[in-house]
Amino acid sequence: MPDELWHLRGTWWLGPDPLPGGMADGMRTRTQPRLPSGIPAAARRIAGVIALAACAIALPLWLFAGTPWQSHAEPGPLLRQAQARGELVVGVHAHPRPTPPGRPLVAEPDPGEAGLAAELGRALGVPVRLRHLPVASAGTSDNEHPAIDLAFGAAADGAYPRAASVRAPGTPRGTLLTLRFAPVSRLDALHGKTACVSEGSPFQALLSRAGAGLRRYPSPLQSLLAFRRGECAAVAEDAALIARVMRLPEWRFFAAAPLLLDGEGAALTLRQPDAQSARYLERWLARWQRDGRLARLRDAAAGDAAFNMMLVESGLICH
Repeated sequence: MPDELWHLRGTWWLGPDPLPGGMADGMRTRTQPRLPSGIPAAARRIAGVIALAACAIALPLWLFAGTPWQSHAEPGPLLRQAQARGELVVGVHAHPRPTPPGRPLVAEPDPGEAGLAAELGRALGVPVRLRHLPVASAGTSDNEHPAIDLAFGAAADGAYPRAASVRAPGTPRGTLLTLRFAPVSRLDALHGKTACVSEGSPFQALLSRAGAGLRRYPSPLQSLLAFRRGECAAVAEDAALIARVMRLPEWRFFAAAPLLLDGEGAALTLRQPDAQSARYLERWLARWQRDGRLARLRDAAAGDAAFNMMLVESGLICH
């Protein structure tokens, strides 16, 4: 109960005579003014209209927000198999992390995808095994390389012959960078030019439709560095990452196009059709979107990439 509401002590006020000693009648006489007979009926009608309007507004909001009174989706057959097996196998993108000079570059799982996979495993009550994408086939399985249950991003051509997509809870937002002296105000200006993107980028389809030729790199950091080396006329990456990178003094020669790129593609891919598991994952992702955890993961990934960019450009690490 809110603090500003009264805290009623005792239970005497629940009885038919709320004040002891017959004091209630006198109190009512003194405290309740007489109202014209038409006002209570009008007030009741107004209150009814307000209540109906409130319900009409609140019901769609509850349905959209997925409030607790809605029935929650249960894991489907594919995810239940993982629970019975005692392990969820997830395909994640991997790329070499920048390392100090003289040390080998070793591919490591994308930290954002790995963190989200671990949280999904906790939700299902099983540990998670990560497999680096791309894999030769989603159905390939042995003790060392078990078949994946699901993977981040859209299915690669031929790798998932019966793949089923899980929709993203929101539209990824991206920013396009170009040289300051060669600004772009429309996407079709990229026709015939080369654009740098990272593997699995949600902006690939949009750039391809604009007629741009795509150069793909293992990670957003590497696509940005390739653009800075002059390998592409433009680069498209997550808007939060671009905003952080543009604060670095070395990037003052570049300009962000006045465009907001809408990403496309699936958030996750199941190795086989399973509508119930897809609904479970969509609602799970939507819940993370609503409470801000997906945004925090994206922001952390952007901060990590921008920090590594600073280290690379200072010569402290290699890429």
